Amino acid sequence: MSPLMRRDDGNGPRAEGATWVREFRDFLDSSDDDLTFTATIRVEWGRPANEPGTTTSYEDAGRQVRLLAQDVAGQRSVLRAEATEQDINYELRRRMPWLTEGIEIVWAQVSLHVDDHTRSTAERMAQLRREAALEELARQQTAARIRFMQDEILRTPATARLYLMLEQSTHHGALPPGIDIEQVVRDVQQWHPQAQWVVVAQLVYAFLANLTVEDRSDLLHTVRALFLEYGEKELAEQLPVTPREPSPGRPA
Repeated sequence: MSPLMRRDDGNGPRAEGATWVREFRDFLDSSDDDLTFTATIRVEWGRPANEPGTTTSYEDAGRQVRLLAQDVAGQRSVLRAEATEQDINYELRRRMPWLTEGIEIVWAQVSLHVDDHTRSTAERMAQLRREAALEELARQQTAARIRFMQDEILRTPATARLYLMLEQSTHHGALPPGIDIEQVVRDVQQWHPQAQWVVVAQLVYAFLANLTVEDRSDLLHTVRALFLEYGEKELAEQLPVTPREPSPGRPA
């Protein structure tokens, strides 16, 4: 820290009467965790006209400049030391002359320095943040693709086959061998969301979902009997019904 110096020559900015100059060094926090700028702060101040001097002027002048510099530096990375220094000094020039704490700051300047170890540490931290952001983006894209596959592609066999065809033709420039285009068209038409059987199946599913376990079992047994009545034994055997024991007075 340089000693306090009285300045009353004709060079540089002047307040009315004598001015004093102070230079000191400090560390300013940055936006990077536990990393700091090394700051050299120079300030010149005097007493406003008709204002008595105080014993704290020496500390107050440097404190006000330091607080302003910290406010700007705390929002910046140490990797942007030069730009941060420019913005601090621009804000200081904009305020001059600066009446504060019973003194008049007529000139101030802040120089910032970042050592090699701090800079390399900041670069590693920035690289880790970029990698973490890319990993998070990849996870989000994968989750979105899974939802798309579940909600759209795997909703029906027809859409799954169409998706496979598009993927194969995109990567290889041709459809995979053995694809029957006419059969795919029939599948798509058959599994169309507005196809009669699809609508009926959705309604039946919704109806069954709202029944109790006992009522659902009774309905499935009724459908099984209907299949058998129309000679569809194979369909009846595929129904997921469980055998039930006959209750007294009730046929099986």
